[in-house]
Amino acid sequence: ILMNLWKKFKSLFNLDYPLVLKKEDEIKTDLKHLKTQTKTQLEKTGRKLGIELDKRQTKDKLIKQIRKHSK
Repeated sequence: ILMNLWKKFKSLFNLDYPLVLKKEDEIKTDLKHLKTQTKTQLEKTGRKLGIELDKRQTKDKLIKQIRKHSK
């Protein structure tokens, strides 16, 4: 009886499969990708990294800040 309960419990939480992170969770900080983004998108990328960017600055300065904090 205990084995059947354990199997049911295990199937509820899908413990048979390892946890795999999706590609979406990764933040792209390569220069080529950042150059194609708008200032608003750069601001969102910065927030994902834990920094607050000022959109009044130039796009190049925003990219430098993101690259600095992503290392």
